[in-house]
Amino acid sequence: MTQQPEVVSIDNEDFYQWKTVLRIPKNWTPESGVFIAVAPPGGIGNFPAAIKGDSGFTPSFRNINLTELATGDPTPASATWTLVTPGTATAAPVFDLNLAMHKGPAGVTPDVNLLAADDLNDGGSPTPEYVFKVNSAGNGVELVAQKVGNMYWPTISYSAINASGDTPLASVSIPAHTFPWRARCHGQEILDPDGPDIQVDLVARLGAADGPVVARGLGLAGGAKQVLVLSAAPPVNSAPGFGEVASGGKVIYFRAEKIGSGTDTYDTVAGRAIYAVEVAPIA
Repeated sequence: MTQQPEVVSIDNEDFYQWKTVLRIPKNWTPESGVFIAVAPPGGIGNFPAAIKGDSGFTPSFRNINLTELATGDPTPASATWTLVTPGTATAAPVFDLNLAMHKGPAGVTPDVNLLAADDLNDGGSPTPEYVFKVNSAGNGVELVAQKVGNMYWPTISYSAINASGDTPLASVSIPAHTFPWRARCHGQEILDPDGPDIQVDLVARLGAADGPVVARGLGLAGGAKQVLVLSAAPPVNSAPGFGEVASGGKVIYFRAEKIGSGTDTYDTVAGRAIYAVEVAPIA
């Protein structure tokens, strides 16, 4: 028996309406075939069995296998996937990514001449062994001397025998430098007084036998045999810049100098003295 359509009115317009049953296979996929869902204008075609399911697992990647092609290699770049482990209902699939990519072209070697830079102040001509330094204004560079010190020592030393006053023991000539520096003096001397009424210090003087004392080793009175050890330090309350050498060279004089008016004499032990001078650059 043929089902007679029902007449319904929508927006003052009559429509025939059939009541039907629509069946969709449970295992339907887009590859299975075609089905048609019909809905009136502004209506709803609702098929719960065909709605979007739960999200699957995000694939994971085990290796990225890169093949680097030469710049001019005609082989086209490519990217392919290799399935390592298929996905399951409880685990994501695992893939390897295979890439073939060309190297970039070689860059152009620049022609760099630092000494021709526009912001370089070199005084007209560079000086050998000078280095680059940002200028004090912070807007250019200049060439300055490398502030690298060194150590110097005497070629011969002398001994005091029955000395009653000051005694020269050694001297060290420091060559010229192109930067300001201080002398950091080191030394040891064995003092052997001939009696208790004598006190002697070991000193290092800058530039002359009576120049400023830039290091001192304090001796003891009482006649005991003792080791005098120099400490490279300016006297207490020295003025700023004490002992600085603006440039050039200097001679450092090592001396045993009597303290006070003791009447005894003293000796130093021959062959047991050591002296050296470090050049300490000043920033």
